[in-house]
Amino acid sequence: MTEQPSAANADAQYDHIAGLLASPAFRPRALFDTFGIEVLATTDGPADDLAAHAQLAADPTFTGRVVPTFRADAVFDPSRPDWRPVVASVGEAAGIDTGTHAGLLAALRARRQYFIEHGATATDTGVLDAGSSPLSATSRERIHAEALRDPSSVSEADATAYRHDMLYRWAEMSVEDGLVMQLHPGVIRNHHAPTLERFGPDTGHDLPAVGSFTTPLRPLLDSFGTAPGFHLVLFTVDETVFSREIGPLAGFYPAVYAGAPWWFIDTPAAIGRYRSAITDSASFTKTSGFIDDTRAYCSIPARHDMARRADAAYLASLVVTHEISEEDAVRTARRIVSDIPRATFKL
Repeated sequence: MTEQPSAANADAQYDHIAGLLASPAFRPRALFDTFGIEVLATTDGPADDLAAHAQLAADPTFTGRVVPTFRADAVFDPSRPDWRPVVASVGEAAGIDTGTHAGLLAALRARRQYFIEHGATATDTGVLDAGSSPLSATSRERIHAEALRDPSSVSEADATAYRHDMLYRWAEMSVEDGLVMQLHPGVIRNHHAPTLERFGPDTGHDLPAVGSFTTPLRPLLDSFGTAPGFHLVLFTVDETVFSREIGPLAGFYPAVYAGAPWWFIDTPAAIGRYRSAITDSASFTKTSGFIDDTRAYCSIPARHDMARRADAAYLASLVVTHEISEEDAVRTARRIVSDIPRATFKL
């Protein structure tokens, strides 16, 4: 389409798009090939049976790679209204009683293994903060039992402590089974109560919180930051932490990788600021490379094209200031979209 949308051409443009979407060339599988997608990962709940993944993997007419990603945020926070049913569903799916905290951990380990058998290489976790202080087994079991009896009776302090311990256990499990641990804290969900009441969640009023990683993650990194094979990819919506915390963490800890700019900050200008903030401390290899996070399938090639142009612009700035050679810049540009994400996510 070459004309700017207007009231005069809106109907014609809509009909043109609708006609294309109805054609065989624009079916999802055809676009998978046209877009040049190598790996597409979905986000799946901890009790998901992954039947669609199994069906696709068994289909000889589809040669692409689509893998699940294990996301179990709901079991981390006993103050969530859906905590008890999700904990129960995890136990049912795993065939393990989750009436105790030890049982929940065993069920989660079993479910993670189930995801691995269906092609998963990563987990994804979104929590309010990156606190990771472990609790004693006695404290974990006490809070777990109280939450199962009456979630409303769990204090805010206990709920936070339980969530922080679960993040620690999550890293522990990743060290055991090899799943890459993605972490993106710092989003205040449903910020505007009237909008939530009228339209429900996921309607545009999730907003960034101040991010912090260095101190909150210290217990976790003390235990696992140098563990062989452990990959912890940190994402943020607070770009002030890139140079202050994420870059230095990735520069020191073998396990830590700086995740791509995401959500509020994946514009061309923000990607340039990300590279400037991260590269001095972490270089390029200790990043995720550009990976897309979108609910809009058809936006994937445009978003990747934008990111590649932004990264190329940053690399060009290093060339013209004689910080790297043009040959190194070309090689790095290719690695950002190929070798680096493959290695980071164990693909």
